[in-house]
Amino acid sequence: MKHPIIASTMFLLACCHSPRQTEAPSGSAEPAAQLSRPSVLMYADIDPFIDVGNMTEQEVAGLFSKMHQADQQYRDSLYNGRKENEAAFSQKMRANDEANLKILNKIIQVHGWPKKSVFGEEAAETAWLVIWHHRGNRHILCQHFDLMEKAVNEGEMSASLFRQVEDQVAMLSPDQVNY
Repeated sequence: MKHPIIASTMFLLACCHSPRQTEAPSGSAEPAAQLSRPSVLMYADIDPFIDVGNMTEQEVAGLFSKMHQADQQYRDSLYNGRKENEAAFSQKMRANDEANLKILNKIIQVHGWPKKSVFGEEAAETAWLVIWHHRGNRHILCQHFDLMEKAVNEGEMSASLFRQVEDQVAMLSPDQVNY
């Protein structure tokens, strides 16, 4: 009876180990966004369109500090604030989560997964937080899974934080994987 459980767990995790594009094709420009409604990004407290390409490691570490602040401030307010502000705080949280994910993806394209030894403990933890706040989206978890696993193996990310992501991937339906 153990074998079907092991096989199904391996199948779920195998979806995260599929090849993915690591960099944009050369010469291609990002297509213009076609929005049918206002983007949640307009409510973000951090600029999701920031250019990280020419930033030094120290500047990126400072950016992670700003990302961490944007990530936490409305969560703190949501849990400690008044009920009538809940909708506004939730909207700001979602906006900052989306903005932080866009920024993290840019950082990863330039520098790879944020290493503790390069950017500091706060940056490594903030990178995990950004992904963790998208834990309902298996595609996002799987998109970053291999990078996080490699960082754990190199001692550059907390193994316990990675296990939380690994457990969440196993719980979510493979139907949520976007190819």
